[in-house]
Amino acid sequence: MNSQRQEDGGLINMAAFLAKSRANGPGLRAVVWVQGCPRRCEDCFNQDMLEFRDNEWLPAAELAARILAVREIDGVTFSGGEPFAQAAALAGLAEQLQAAGLTVVIFTGYTYADLTAANNPDWNRLLAAADVLVAGPYKKDLPSQDYLLGSANQELIYLTDRLKNHPDRHSSQGHTLEFTVDLAGNIVTTGFK
Repeated sequence: MNSQRQEDGGLINMAAFLAKSRANGPGLRAVVWVQGCPRRCEDCFNQDMLEFRDNEWLPAAELAARILAVREIDGVTFSGGEPFAQAAALAGLAEQLQAAGLTVVIFTGYTYADLTAANNPDWNRLLAAADVLVAGPYKKDLPSQDYLLGSANQELIYLTDRLKNHPDRHSSQGHTLEFTVDLAGNIVTTGFK
């Protein structure tokens, strides 16, 4: 990992990007997966995003422009890897997107209690810029059929009221898999099984 880039709160080490998804939060959303995770949950969905290595470094402002150029989306979802490992840069990005009217959903392996007890200023800033938090380590032996929860131990926390009554929350019970084919013919699979 390039420590100079990691220390610069304006750069995001992105593992993947999907312009439009309905499987990663309420409504139509862009999805940003970040590279690197200290959590190492057993049977993690995104094994290739765990290692802290250089992937695609982008300034938060450039990624914001890319997301805002996507038509008809309701918001953005941060996943990974571990979003709170890049909290400073993602907080800046989330603030820009919320100011433009988009909602922010974050998937994290940390519990909400872990995040708030740490009193980390970057973590607090990212939490303040989010609407929904899906929190807690993934546990394969605790399956969940609740929308957005990979395992039953995870918490779905509404940090604002902006998505609390979204129609998808009530109509999308169970898990959703989504397949997207890009212009090069690559197939991207996302969602929950």
